Amino acid sequence: MRGEERLSLKRNIFRYAFEFLAAGFAGWLYEVATVWIMWHYFDNRGILHMPIVPIYAVGAFLLLAIFRKKYHPAVIFLASALITTAFELGASYLLEFIFHRQFWTYRTWPLSILDRSCVISSAIFGALAVVYFWGLHPLSGKLAKKLPECFCLGFGILAAAAVLTDLAVSSAQLLSERG
Repeated sequence: MRGEERLSLKRNIFRYAFEFLAAGFAGWLYEVATVWIMWHYFDNRGILHMPIVPIYAVGAFLLLAIFRKKYHPAVIFLASALITTAFELGASYLLEFIFHRQFWTYRTWPLSILDRSCVISSAIFGALAVVYFWGLHPLSGKLAKKLPECFCLGFGILAAAAVLTDLAVSSAQLLSERG
């Protein structure tokens, strides 16, 4: 976002690793809470073993690439709801093509979009984007400035290694299960 002070590479590595984990964890919490509220049972959502749903983190970074300056929260909400809905639709088809499995459906939700997205979830994604741009992204910048550079680099490397290892293991398991 424009107007931000430039950070060193080590601090940026921390910042984006932190944001990836936080956005992915927020997505996992949302998914788990939704299942709990709607069907009253715990379901460990996502494809990773870690409590992270990567599509939320990737979606947050997609929005970060699109919104390079600070916009009014209403603009962020509306534009993000539309962008993340298109992203969710595309991701659902891509994941189904790769893994021969449908990971989510909105078949029983009102205002479903092709059973792969929903107006309700789109509004929630828009609200999460506002929280990301007005809360998490500024917070990660402040943390990155205050923490020692060696910590920032170490955290970033460990976080990336953990997520990439989990992604490789989980993807291999899913690929071996496909029919």
